[in-house]
Amino acid sequence: MSASVAGSLRVSNDVIADLAGYAALECYGVVGMAVTDEEQGVARLLPIYRLRKGIEVSMGEGRIVVDLHVILEQGVNMASVAANLVSTVKFILNQIAELSNVEVRVHVEGMRTH
Repeated sequence: MSASVAGSLRVSNDVIADLAGYAALECYGVVGMAVTDEEQGVARLLPIYRLRKGIEVSMGEGRIVVDLHVILEQGVNMASVAANLVSTVKFILNQIAELSNVEVRVHVEGMRTH
């Protein structure tokens, strides 16, 4: 039996990034998160323990904006994977962090064979 507790919940940007990153990794077609090397202009696949580097969390127009920089598996339908990513990340952030006003933007940085 659960009981309500009065108060408010504050969630840091790092926690939001972690939740979004782990949710993204569970989506079909996602190889991993990416960061772009500005000197070389090449996207690098990030190891799991550095997921946050491929995710930007900010506030915009009264809502939380999550930008996911991902590398997808070659041969997948990018539009379907992106739509699945958006809905999965929104669902996880709503269920775990109780965030309902979230905009998720997917940036495909590259394609790779898995």
